[in-house]
Amino acid sequence: MKPKLSFLIALLFCCQCQPGKPVPDSPINLDHALSLVDSVKVGEKQLYFIYIYADAPDYKPVIASREGITCVDDVGRFMEVLETEICQYNRKDLLSIALGMTRFLLYMSRDDGLWYNFIEADGQINTTYRTSTAEFQWWAIRGLRGLAAAYMILQKYPVDLNLEKAVVQRLHSMDIHLGEILKNYPNKVEGMFGPQPTWLIMDAPDINSEMLLVLTKLHGYADFIYQDEIKKIADGLVDYQYRKTGNAVDGMYFCWENKWHNWGNNQSTALLKAYQITKDEKYLHSVQIWAKKFAPFLIENDFPWDISVSADGSYSMNKFPQIAYGMHSVYSGMKLLSVISGNDEYSARAENVFSWFKGKNVANTPMYDPKTGRCFDGINDVNDVNYNSGAESTIECLLAIQKRGRF
Repeated sequence: MKPKLSFLIALLFCCQCQPGKPVPDSPINLDHALSLVDSVKVGEKQLYFIYIYADAPDYKPVIASREGITCVDDVGRFMEVLETEICQYNRKDLLSIALGMTRFLLYMSRDDGLWYNFIEADGQINTTYRTSTAEFQWWAIRGLRGLAAAYMILQKYPVDLNLEKAVVQRLHSMDIHLGEILKNYPNKVEGMFGPQPTWLIMDAPDINSEMLLVLTKLHGYADFIYQDEIKKIADGLVDYQYRKTGNAVDGMYFCWENKWHNWGNNQSTALLKAYQITKDEKYLHSVQIWAKKFAPFLIENDFPWDISVSADGSYSMNKFPQIAYGMHSVYSGMKLLSVISGNDEYSARAENVFSWFKGKNVANTPMYDPKTGRCFDGINDVNDVNYNSGAESTIECLLAIQKRGRF
């Protein structure tokens, strides 16, 4: 059953705003995203979710074969969109959806800190598909991102204290997993490019960058104290930065083994968040190297899909596809660096990245339609745009626009 939604804009900011100061309109159009929102009743609870796929030309939800109707990956990230809308633009009309999605995330996670990812149309959890088994990796951390957003919403609007308590308990269920892996700090093993950390989750810098986004967001609230964990994960991410003076990809962050990929590379944003908490200059310096050396390479090469580096420094890359997730990741880091540094060069570079959404891309096609709120699913080739508009592309684009403050 689709929820009934109003689109009234309130007149006051939330806590960041001075009393009596008018609230600006949100820069995003939620129409398409909300058209993908639905709910299912499990027991006595109404769980809200967002469908994974929506295909052109009618853009109605499409059920994912073998996976299910929705996933923690997307709901977790959409919670961050809702957090900004509710807490910055006072969209209290979205509270019911946020609370329902919070209940969905709690339903998909376990007391031991492991998470499932997909559910079926009848509300049953898909426990067998390879990216839905109970684990502590991508979907778990995306779920934690969503619960961190839920926690912030419930701080602003404490409308359900029992739900807030459940969120806090489930967030803390990650602590045992962090402690288990981080106990290896600072041990390293010899890798293809020299000593590499042994204390990152699944030895995957991309996953750990998302984990760092969770920890830096929560740190300092209530009993969420993660200074030590933030330092250790940030140190690991810095160690996974490729450094070879004069090489075209100098400054690149490895995402997995010898590869950088454009389907999620939040190391720059995560390290800057760590810098803001720890004031450790090495994190800032690392991102500055990325921004000065590697980011220009990405822009000049029209944002390739992935790059693989060999031990001798040679590299190969695949140019397609291009998707909003990757563009938001690069934009987010460059935008935050420009804010922290006040450097106009970084600001201009951030705008260069964001312009991909506006049509400055190899397909010369605007990827976001402000009239409908759709973001297309990607560019497959110079003359081949994927005009479908699923949850991930839409969410990642909306997050980028929220950070920019306008389209």
